[in-house]
Amino acid sequence: MADPLVSVVTPAHEAERFIEETLRSVRDQTYPNVEHVVMDGGSTDRTTEILASYENEDGYDLTWYSEPDDGMYDAIETGFERASGDVLAWLNADDMYLPWAIRVAVEGLSEPGVEWVTGHPAAWDADGILTEVRHVRPHYRREWIRRGWYHGSGFGWVQQESMFWTAGLWERRGGFPDGVRLAGDYYLWRQFAEETHPVQLGTVLGGYRVHDDQLTADLEEYHDEVPDLGPLPRALDALRVDELYNLFRSVAGRR
Repeated sequence: MADPLVSVVTPAHEAERFIEETLRSVRDQTYPNVEHVVMDGGSTDRTTEILASYENEDGYDLTWYSEPDDGMYDAIETGFERASGDVLAWLNADDMYLPWAIRVAVEGLSEPGVEWVTGHPAAWDADGILTEVRHVRPHYRREWIRRGWYHGSGFGWVQQESMFWTAGLWERRGGFPDGVRLAGDYYLWRQFAEETHPVQLGTVLGGYRVHDDQLTADLEEYHDEVPDLGPLPRALDALRVDELYNLFRSVAGRR
């Protein structure tokens, strides 16, 4: 299929501080066939005013809703229900893509059997400056994802802002557990890993923004939402097993 439609869903609430940069990062993609669905949870700041200022721009397919929801993951699920894309992703209202992100993701997903791709993890600071790119390319092991070892008490996180997947994979394994406020991506990746493995594309696609107001700044509450998997993931992390695996895969791939 030439230029499949890509749907990016953005949940937002009181997001005036950063959402304009998020919108621009989707609008300025080099890939031509993108719809952006923004689900605002009834903001009372300038979020909806900013959204309205972008909705009629030529070449930018933006649809937005402002309505009550039951939290971020409820908004994301509703956004995907309203989206029409063959390829899906979600980008939070304080995060950003690099201009080539969607084009590279679609190219990766066009390979036979590939349903889930990811980029090289990166982070922006509060001023929108790219301040962090992981030194060694990550190669997420499917079985470790399925076991739930990628979280703050194990091998770190699988970066959500770099993820793209097919609509078919979402239909089979998408959705979030009830009552989860912060760790929905952790559960989503475990569900996806029951079906397939993520393909590492080897370039930065996007990044999360580090700032004082982000929800995941409360790591204690995040950890309360994920199961206690016992000492093994922590022990393997202390032995740098994930880093050694990434290094091995990166070196082997260059030969």
